[in-house]
Amino acid sequence: MTMKLQIKRRRQAGFSLIELLIVVLLLSIVVGAVFSQIDRAQVRYKVEDQKLDLTQQEREFIDQFTRDLHQAGYPAQKMFIAGVNQNLWAQGVNSLSSTDLIMEGDTEGDGLVHVVEYGCYDPSGGGACPSIRRTTTVKGVVAIAGFTEVQGLIPTTENIFRAYDKNGVELGLPPGDITQVKTIRITLTTQGTGRDNDAHKDIQVSMTGMARLVNNQGVIP
Repeated sequence: MTMKLQIKRRRQAGFSLIELLIVVLLLSIVVGAVFSQIDRAQVRYKVEDQKLDLTQQEREFIDQFTRDLHQAGYPAQKMFIAGVNQNLWAQGVNSLSSTDLIMEGDTEGDGLVHVVEYGCYDPSGGGACPSIRRTTTVKGVVAIAGFTEVQGLIPTTENIFRAYDKNGVELGLPPGDITQVKTIRITLTTQGTGRDNDAHKDIQVSMTGMARLVNNQGVIP
């Protein structure tokens, strides 16, 4: 009877303190690893979300730039009789530098000629280029210009604008003869906040677009 009671007590005995500590340690390691992966996944999500926002704003801006260039110079001066109001026709590209571009054309599809300018904008007035703006006004009308912009621009060795003639030869800026410009390239590089710790670098996105000028014929003398 005594032997059976001892066996029963041994069967009912729980875990020892050492066994409980080992279990707690193993659970802590497993839970720590899980939360570490969750934290890393959240960081990656934030980084990719920033890259997506930067890519989207650059793509929309470059797409608009391409549409504007295709309409630059339309309607052309030769489409009107001599002496007609010059506000009715578009000259095309008026000026071009490595950071600024001014053009005329029916860029809004409303039958009116618009003066469109792409250029660096620094709200501090310090002469840097933290953003690039697209402003547009109706030609010959004095009004507040509407604008869109890409923020977070960073300086690189690549010019924002580059120009090429009809043979694809790059032209110096500003060009000596604006009518020789047949293709313009735009390059934007933006930087987000924080860093990509996996890649050990800042969060940056760079995009390039090119557009051919169809109607850049200049002014008929």
